Amino acid sequence: MTAKELIQVAIVGNPNIGKSTIFNDLTGSNQNIGNYPGVTVEKKEVLREYKDIKINFIDLPGIYSLSAFSKDEIVTRNFLIENKPDIIINAIDASNMERNLYLFTQIAELNIPTIIILNMFDILKSQGKIADTEKMEALLGVPVFNTVANKSVGIDKILDCLVSYSKNSKLKNQTKAKVNYGENIKAEVDKLNVLVLKSKDLSKFSPEWLSIKLIDNDPLALQVISKADSRADILKQLKQSQMHLKNIFEKKLEIELVNRRYRFANSIAKAVIKKIYTKKIDISEIIDMFALNKYLGIPIFALVMYVIFKFTFYFSIPFIKIFGLFFSKFGQLATEIIPQGAIKSLIVDGIISGVGGVFGFFPFVLFMFLAITFFEDLGYITRAAFIMDKIMNKFGLHGKSFLPLMLSTNGCAVLGILATRTLDSKRDRLITMFVVPFMICGAKLSVFVLIIGTFFPIKYQTRIMFIMYLLSIAIALSVAKLLSKTILNGEASHFVMELPSYHLPSLKRLLLKTWEKGWLYVRKTGTIILFISMLVWFVFEYPKVPVNECLSQSKQAAIQLKHSFAGRVGKYLEPVFKPIGMDGNRAIALLAGLAAKEVIVSTLGTIYAIGDNNNHQPLKEKIASDKDWSPLKGITFLIFCLIYMPCIVSVSTFFKETDSSLKWLTLLVIGNIIFAWTASFVVFQLGTFLNLGI
Repeated sequence: MTAKELIQVAIVGNPNIGKSTIFNDLTGSNQNIGNYPGVTVEKKEVLREYKDIKINFIDLPGIYSLSAFSKDEIVTRNFLIENKPDIIINAIDASNMERNLYLFTQIAELNIPTIIILNMFDILKSQGKIADTEKMEALLGVPVFNTVANKSVGIDKILDCLVSYSKNSKLKNQTKAKVNYGENIKAEVDKLNVLVLKSKDLSKFSPEWLSIKLIDNDPLALQVISKADSRADILKQLKQSQMHLKNIFEKKLEIELVNRRYRFANSIAKAVIKKIYTKKIDISEIIDMFALNKYLGIPIFALVMYVIFKFTFYFSIPFIKIFGLFFSKFGQLATEIIPQGAIKSLIVDGIISGVGGVFGFFPFVLFMFLAITFFEDLGYITRAAFIMDKIMNKFGLHGKSFLPLMLSTNGCAVLGILATRTLDSKRDRLITMFVVPFMICGAKLSVFVLIIGTFFPIKYQTRIMFIMYLLSIAIALSVAKLLSKTILNGEASHFVMELPSYHLPSLKRLLLKTWEKGWLYVRKTGTIILFISMLVWFVFEYPKVPVNECLSQSKQAAIQLKHSFAGRVGKYLEPVFKPIGMDGNRAIALLAGLAAKEVIVSTLGTIYAIGDNNNHQPLKEKIASDKDWSPLKGITFLIFCLIYMPCIVSVSTFFKETDSSLKWLTLLVIGNIIFAWTASFVVFQLGTFLNLGI
């Protein structure tokens, strides 16, 4: 292969073994890395030039086997089988080599040049062991490298190996050691091999892999040959082979194949791992004695979440005040400099008040991201999923459903919906997708911080926020239970997850990942929210009503709001929202929030800015001085915001992930709106009856 030619390199491995970190180190990119499955829900590609060689790296979702069930597993398997990359990098957790080598036994059957990376060899060393990479290379016939990806150790050697491959095709003629399935199975595989090789329709598939998978009753393999020209001959031979092998093996043939693969993996691991000294005390095991304890696990998890909220409020409030003061002074300066007119109103009332109202809460969002990212990288969030498994099952959810819920809380409902691809069962995916939007995502945070900061003293704000998070979880679990007992009844599939060792997060990576998430928030604020804020300003400012010199500016503004496009829509919506303690303006804010939940804050900012002589006053002070608000109405507003229809992007993602099902889309949209109104009605009317917060 000549210089400048492109080579395709696929990175494959079990979930949670640092595969995406390796991808980032090899490419110099910064893909989002989480310490749990589900972060890479589709293949990621980055083209890099190294020593005059162009290498296209493809980061594939983590899998345990090429027998795929979940959507992200199917992405990986299909790419390897149908696209045939030039080389596969098989990332393996050095401290769990036997389990990880099970995947390699199947990759070897694809007959694609492969490199093995033994990642986290520092953890293996801390266990008093080392891996003899030279012996492993000799046994398997593939290059083997030790790496510590989170410290970028050993990456250059891998790149040099890829360059060597591209220049002299060194890896093309490698001879791998493969699983010995025994003479009986091999004889039947060879018979199928002959027929597969004869078929032109099957020429792009590895005959060895396809034949073994047919013996294994793999659904994909059966689907592949169903379209082949020689399908009748292959199916006839397959039936004879399976009948013959079932007579030989007492246990199921599939179990025999699995056992043979694990036996091979075990023999390699035993041969290459050497003990160098007595194992030190395993800190992870000691911590897990408490963190995973059946009695202490839940209280510790609750404490961790409370610490996250306490940390976020404590450190963000001073910065929120600074940001608020900045935008207030900026708005005041713009008011003094810009001449009176529509342009001034657009900039001051629309852009500064709208975008500033949302961006003012950026410190809170950033500190929340920092805290959750810390526990992700530490390795605790995976434990939280394990802890929550039994509880989730009681409510009809799979243990892995916790991860999409956590991703939604951490960032966005879109990420949570996409992460449901890690679930094997369609039922589990659907239920999880329905409940993910109930979580308090980064977009909803600004609304909750605004209302809680307006009506509750600082010493109670952490507790109120914590209660609202617990409420979001309770709502999600209740809806999941209802769905699992009605239209999506059935049992959740088994929960299998690999627990990583605890790692003290790298400060550089921690800050980088936090900023990446924060930058997405800033970019959204600076683009989508800016556009919508301008649109909201327009629908509240037009059509213009004649100016009445006899009226004060505030009364004139009230008339303008009433007769504007938004005011007219609000007038029609008000009878529906009045029973839940909201006027037409708040209804419009919630309607605008369908574009993005942060827009609720920017819309309220615009509403209170139009016609206001004291425009430099912070939004929460304006809301606090409005007699039509109260703590009860604030809580009711938050409950509606928590439950009602998710943003348009989340809805479109949901629609796509449910295979464009109008039935499920209708249930999500209409069901959530009715549920939100009903819950808000009960809270407001009960609070009014008990005279709470009025």
